[in-house]
Amino acid sequence: MSYSKALISCWNKCILTWKPAERLSLSEWADKYAYLSPESAHEPGKWKTLPYQKDILDAFTDLRVEKITMMKSARVGYTKILNQVEGYHIHHDPKSILMVQPTVEDAQGYSKEELAPMLRDTPVLQGLVAEAKSRDSSNTILKKSYPGGFLSLVGANSARGFRRISVPIVLFDEVDGYPPTAGQEGDQIKLGTKRAEWFWDKKIAIGSTPTTKEMSRVEKSFNESDKRFYFVPCPFCNEFQTIDFNQIKWPKGEPEKAALECKACKNLIPHSKKRWMIERGEWRATEKFNGHAGFFIWAGYSYAPNATWAKIAAEFDECYEDTERLKTFKNTTLGQTWEDEFEQPDWAELKARSEPYEMLTVPDGGMVLTAGVDVQDNRLAVLITAWGRGEESWVIYWTELFGNPGEQQVWTDLDKLLNRSYEHASGVRLHIISAAIDTGGHFTQEVYNYCRLRSPHVMAIKGASQSKRPVVGKPRPVDVSYHGVTIKKGVNLWQIGTDTAKSTISKRLNLLTPGPGYIHFPIGLPDEFFIQLTAEKRVTRYKDGYPVHYWVNTRPRNEASDCFNYAYAAAIRREITSEDWDVLEMNIKNSKNETIEKLKPEVPRVIKSNWMKR
Repeated sequence: MSYSKALISCWNKCILTWKPAERLSLSEWADKYAYLSPESAHEPGKWKTLPYQKDILDAFTDLRVEKITMMKSARVGYTKILNQVEGYHIHHDPKSILMVQPTVEDAQGYSKEELAPMLRDTPVLQGLVAEAKSRDSSNTILKKSYPGGFLSLVGANSARGFRRISVPIVLFDEVDGYPPTAGQEGDQIKLGTKRAEWFWDKKIAIGSTPTTKEMSRVEKSFNESDKRFYFVPCPFCNEFQTIDFNQIKWPKGEPEKAALECKACKNLIPHSKKRWMIERGEWRATEKFNGHAGFFIWAGYSYAPNATWAKIAAEFDECYEDTERLKTFKNTTLGQTWEDEFEQPDWAELKARSEPYEMLTVPDGGMVLTAGVDVQDNRLAVLITAWGRGEESWVIYWTELFGNPGEQQVWTDLDKLLNRSYEHASGVRLHIISAAIDTGGHFTQEVYNYCRLRSPHVMAIKGASQSKRPVVGKPRPVDVSYHGVTIKKGVNLWQIGTDTAKSTISKRLNLLTPGPGYIHFPIGLPDEFFIQLTAEKRVTRYKDGYPVHYWVNTRPRNEASDCFNYAYAAAIRREITSEDWDVLEMNIKNSKNETIEKLKPEVPRVIKSNWMKR
């Protein structure tokens, strides 16, 4: 070999030696190195980036992108995407990371169920992070150190995790599940984002299944982004479009025949073409890019075996008549926020739809009578309501019993009203089976004593205004003062979720078709009843930057609204099942001109019908 050739060969070896490490995008790294663990993957083994995941992954390594929002359903792999972000920065481009889960317990669960298996099963990550040891502060369940950085896992319910930390990458998971604030220190997204403010190459990722509109943090963040949607071509006309749930069509009762209707040519696209469409799809931004990339994806795009269009159609068929299940479907399957309708109807419009049945009588369909009582300084407001299947209801009587609640006479008048019978359209005489009386006024001990002597059929209640409380919570015994003598745990006090009850009744007042949830009114109710029934309005206020819902009075009086909530709670408390309704219908049919059920406040009642034994 000549001198010149030897010199060239040596130079080439030097070039190879000094050649910088390959720079991979996140999707390239994941396809080359990542593995899925059997504990958390339907198909464990080598990772393969799905078509709609590629741009999401690569946004994390795109220097133009500072913030990433993913508004999504379940079953689209967001958690797995975050796993790859962590793996990339542990192995390929070492950087420190802060991951925020809804609670500290969620952070611990993620560490054990997602992170630990990934570190174990991904060859290039093995040995880079030491196993968690209680005596090693650099490697615990919630903190992982590796050459060039660390990963800190915190709960959004704890302010401590956001202190004394500085990182370029902050990952927020399931932000709509976060509590309103981190302790007393404010919004977690602001706290976490501040931890990265000194890094020129920072990345902030916000992802979640959305919850309620106006309360959804992920929807708010998505609306601030360039709002990207995944467009796919029609196999018939090649027109690009998004896959929308309202374009999935199926014959009534046959969800297994679900197909996607093309928005352009109207052909029905079978599910067998879904992969073909997604493989040829592309993300398209619908707003101007400002450094914030937003992605929306839902289960209709997913390759998961339980996310076929037929299975999604079947899910909808099973829940569309159940508000709570439909809300879950919209959040977790469609990836959309749920919008509650709380606009109160005009009181005059409600009165105009009054029906030709007389007060103090029970129309067909009504089978169970309950009462709600609100205590005022000089009167008791009383509403009696009949209930039928699907919580359809009929107002039977509304009145105010004037008198001093600190004296006996007004309570005697209430006894007469609760003990009398009410004629059913069939001729049967019905009686009130449950009543609820508010204890929040100035006559709490009087209410306690009245309910104590008539328990369990008359409930002493106290409202709890916090959102998401059950309509009827667990009772707690309270002391009663009777003629100067304290009776320890003399009566059960039932907590009522007033926000939940008001929200339910408000939505039902807007229903226009008789059926489940519909509220009927008799002819003869005064204007004041309807004015009070629609007196409250739900408004949104912001506390520490987080939206909170409140009910506020728009008129001086709202006793009718309160009484309806209490009567509803009295009905819920009886927990009447479908089988109970069957028995009751049979009793009414076969008991002409007889009394079915009687509430006797003066003595404990013997329950005769099986449907009452609850």
